[in-house]
Amino acid sequence: MPVGTISSSPDTVGVAVVNYRVPVCESKEEVLENCRRIAQFVEGIKRGYPGCDLVIFPEYSTQGFHPVKWRDLTTTVPGPETEIFAEACRKNRVWGIFSITGEENPRGNPFNTLVLINDRGEIVLKYHKMYPWVPMEPWYPGEGTMVAEGPKGLKIGPTICYECNIPELVRDTVMKGAELVVRIQGYMYPSKEQQRMIAQVRAWENCVYFAVANMAGRDLVYSYFGHSCIIDFDGRVLAECGTAPDEVQYALLSVSAIRDARKNWTAENHLFNIVHRGYTAIPPNGLAECPLEFYKLWATNPEEARRRVEALTRPTPVPVG
Repeated sequence: MPVGTISSSPDTVGVAVVNYRVPVCESKEEVLENCRRIAQFVEGIKRGYPGCDLVIFPEYSTQGFHPVKWRDLTTTVPGPETEIFAEACRKNRVWGIFSITGEENPRGNPFNTLVLINDRGEIVLKYHKMYPWVPMEPWYPGEGTMVAEGPKGLKIGPTICYECNIPELVRDTVMKGAELVVRIQGYMYPSKEQQRMIAQVRAWENCVYFAVANMAGRDLVYSYFGHSCIIDFDGRVLAECGTAPDEVQYALLSVSAIRDARKNWTAENHLFNIVHRGYTAIPPNGLAECPLEFYKLWATNPEEARRRVEALTRPTPVPVG
């Protein structure tokens, strides 16, 4: 897709990603003050990029991740924070993706939550992070991948930070129909180069657009490297921020182009080829059966799959010297 414009069209979805400055919030009132700052970003981005259909903020951009007070800052969804976001989306006629860390959970520790709000101010998707970044993150793990129809019919699949390092999770999201995988993250040094590569690899191997919104700056514990980016479905970088806090990047995603690629690509159509194995040699459709022993075992006997993984790695969550 061409870049360098501030507009969009009926066939293109204008997406903005924000290198949001990591907040350090000591109270719920400071959280709400930060939410109002995020709302100002929504308004400014829509004014500067009138074609923008979707604006994406990083993980931890709402409450931050206070090393001591994180539990005191939990909230509900919907709640006062999402009300501020909903009004910003409604006022500016734009969709938004926002982070709630954490969301109250009656079953135990709070959830790490991604919220998609449409341009009428309605919450259309609430996703819980399935693979928290252990051992540091205390969030209760979510239970499944999700996809929702976004602006102009583009199908959006949410993911959060570390879990995109699990290729199976992204593939499952795409197999549910995602055409844009959104990764909100609060990734810090020294993982910059690995995480920049992950975005391009996941886009390429899944024939999917990838949009990453990452934190920038420093909180009470870590320094965050930014590099929010938007990746084409063939793995090319369409737009990328640097390391400065509060940078914004913008690009257009063609709805028809990705659907055409998935329908007509052959050699690099990894989604089709995985269940049509060897169709050149075994016409017309090749083999559909899964040849991957570990995944068959994981689906039918998860405890035995765990035992095999522990034999390759270690048997305890905390390494024992």
